[in-house]
Amino acid sequence: MPNSETQEWRAPTPRESRNYPYNCWWVAALSSEVGRDLLGRWLLETPVLLYRTEDGRAVAVENRCPHRAAPLSLGCLKGDNVQCGYHGFTFSPDGTCVDAPSMGTALPAAAIKSFPVIEQNAFVWVYMGDPTKLSEVPPPHDLEWTEDPAFAFVQGRMDIKANYMLLKENVLDLTHFGYVHAKSFGISDWVDPPRSTTQGDVTGYHKSFVRSPLPPIFADPLGVAAGTPYNRENYGSFVSPALQIAAVDFVDPERGAIRGKFRVSHATTPIDATSMYYFYVIGRDHGTSAAEMAGLLKGSEIGFAEDEAMIEAVQDMISRDPRGASAPEISVKSDAPGIQARRIVERWMEKETG
Repeated sequence: MPNSETQEWRAPTPRESRNYPYNCWWVAALSSEVGRDLLGRWLLETPVLLYRTEDGRAVAVENRCPHRAAPLSLGCLKGDNVQCGYHGFTFSPDGTCVDAPSMGTALPAAAIKSFPVIEQNAFVWVYMGDPTKLSEVPPPHDLEWTEDPAFAFVQGRMDIKANYMLLKENVLDLTHFGYVHAKSFGISDWVDPPRSTTQGDVTGYHKSFVRSPLPPIFADPLGVAAGTPYNRENYGSFVSPALQIAAVDFVDPERGAIRGKFRVSHATTPIDATSMYYFYVIGRDHGTSAAEMAGLLKGSEIGFAEDEAMIEAVQDMISRDPRGASAPEISVKSDAPGIQARRIVERWMEKETG
């Protein structure tokens, strides 16, 4: 490619200043967010511009004109090329400067970076790491249920002022349900720690509920009365630094048959050390009418806002405490998946930095 690296790749942010790897596929946007309007984002402390070509292909390039550092997102599209809104420098989807108007010619030396993109399921994934290591990096996890016609799903994005790992640990330890979400989700039986397992770079949890009364958030879509004793298989996994998945299978205790499946995907992408994008996709194969799914989205937004408030408060406490890393941190059994996730991220970074 015209803008490919000719020297050894180096991470834009030093290892000691971050807790995320570059050699990883990260979610840059929901597919629905990327169109013919220019979308500028900061991802991994790097300015990125997202848009679609005329044939619908998603593109990710550096959102910084090398002439005078103007954000290219303030420019416009000329066909498949993006024109800087400051002095008109124009760049193709592969980053080549195809026009420098004041010079009346193309300017190859002014190339910008372009980033590999995979559009899969509901997400636009981008790779911002060492180009020579791309073939060694696991591809984005396939959310196969989003392609299942039996499922309906809703999605959204939140901009959270906290380190991305704080949300990862939040969704790996659901014993917070009865406290943070007491008024919203109403799930009060997540008390005892679940079983936890780790295989390679995947860690997760599994908890079985036997004849536990269903809260309205689960009972209503199933078409049963709130409080009905039901079996639930609740499980989830950290599958990469970028993504976690969670599931609930609702099992009729009399017949032993699965009556409904509920799925959630949590994608967290660092903006910088103390802020993130949180992209979520939530689906189920029951209670799938438009009105019911709208209710699911509204209820999820209320619950996720509760998570946001708590996580941002935790980040503020960490950032302002002068003791820094020396401040005490006590972990208990339910923290096991989160602790393993920290170790897995460290392994990903060690592979990257050597």
